Amino acid sequence: MNTLGTADAAGAVTRRRFLLVAAAAASGVAASLAGCSAESNAGGPDTSVDSVSETARSGGGPASTQAEGTLSAEPATSSDPIRSSDPAPTSGPVPTPGPARPPQALRGTGARRGPGDAAAARTALTDFGADFLRQARGLDPSAANTAISPYSLFTVLAMARAGAKGKTAAQIDAALRAKGVGAQGAVISAVDAGVTAAIAAAKKDRRGAAESMTIQPVNQTWIQDGFQVRHEYLDALAVQYGIEAMAADFAADPEKMRLAINNWVAERTNDLIPELFPEKSIDPLTVLVLVNALYLKAAWDEPFSKGQPATFHTGDSDILAPTMITNEPVRGVVGKDWSAATIPYLGRGVAMTVLVPALGRFAAVLGALDAGLFDRARADRDLLQVTMPLFSVTATQDALKVAQRLGIRDIFEYGLADLSGIAGRPGDLYAAAFVHQAVVTVDEKGTEAAAATGMTIATMSLKPTTEELIVNRPFIFWISETRTGAPLFLGAVTDPTASA
Repeated sequence: MNTLGTADAAGAVTRRRFLLVAAAAASGVAASLAGCSAESNAGGPDTSVDSVSETARSGGGPASTQAEGTLSAEPATSSDPIRSSDPAPTSGPVPTPGPARPPQALRGTGARRGPGDAAAARTALTDFGADFLRQARGLDPSAANTAISPYSLFTVLAMARAGAKGKTAAQIDAALRAKGVGAQGAVISAVDAGVTAAIAAAKKDRRGAAESMTIQPVNQTWIQDGFQVRHEYLDALAVQYGIEAMAADFAADPEKMRLAINNWVAERTNDLIPELFPEKSIDPLTVLVLVNALYLKAAWDEPFSKGQPATFHTGDSDILAPTMITNEPVRGVVGKDWSAATIPYLGRGVAMTVLVPALGRFAAVLGALDAGLFDRARADRDLLQVTMPLFSVTATQDALKVAQRLGIRDIFEYGLADLSGIAGRPGDLYAAAFVHQAVVTVDEKGTEAAAATGMTIATMSLKPTTEELIVNRPFIFWISETRTGAPLFLGAVTDPTASA
């Protein structure tokens, strides 16, 4: 497999603007993310100047604010490739030599962009998520339950898209239902704004304690020390997703880096996802790793009461499942082919919608799932008393195969992938691994859910009437923040008693 040579000068800038220490790989658990500015940025990234970030933060999502350190460096010219091993700029702090140097971060120029259009975000994430869920179930038809995070998957693919060109970029655009880096960044920024609003609403609700609502989306990038990256790519990551990159040493100790990155994910998902990257998924040829982690823990706006075990029709047999019952009716809609109820969490900034196809119609409704159906299912025409099973879904998806089935193919083929927006020439880089895990647990008190996605880049209004909805057959569910309605989690349950 070919290794990268020096990037052409046309799209690169000197590393003098960055300080990225190889020793950070030894303590990857301490890696930090850039904080996100609420300032709006017009259109795309400003690629004229790059600098080391002024604040390294513990997380890149709207729920994270703790500063961990500061660094500054003077900007330089835009004619040389970025190298993470270049010496520190004379105007900035010089790191202590040796393997004990603390981890440092590098970030492109530009404030985090403002939120995009809520309706566009909802449509793109919903349609992409529905496509992905169908393909995931198609790969494993025998799976009782399936869960994914459209938000997490979309984010990592979009992060890779920021450095893709040509056919590789077009394939990702088509699958994500949003064309171009700016449009995809707008989707994620819109949802992030909705998440921030949901957290604020929950904090204002005096019925709940502070821990009654936690939503933490975080992004991180690790770059091989000495690897040459175009500043335009780092600018795009900073502006569109608020991301800093951390130093890594995949070449010297890929297993240690794999464990460190997995530990980083575990910490940010409350240990619900202890191992995102399996053995050998990171190797000495890895030059870049992109990760999104998403954690949610939310109490219901009105807790359920414990119900009696009831029959659940799996499609193949009848089983007895524990149930819970709403104490107060919730909004929903009763239809011919399906019925749905939307159940709010504390503060009403996040809600779970449960879509229950008519008996025998599960496959047809899943096949028709799209943004239009999401919108119709979120209608509040009726008041529903809901009885539903407690359930827990743990799913590890073959995300690479699903992405290929969605038409994203070239990025996974060495020689065909065009990631020259990151570094090198078309064909030099490709995505060697694309992994995704999701965990969703729902009970009378609320929901705990986590998801993580990783990619390695290698060289090579009618009057309401009270009705009853009994969820006693296969159903589809999603969790969305209510400002955009875009799904954070999406799943299908045919056996609520199956835990994995």
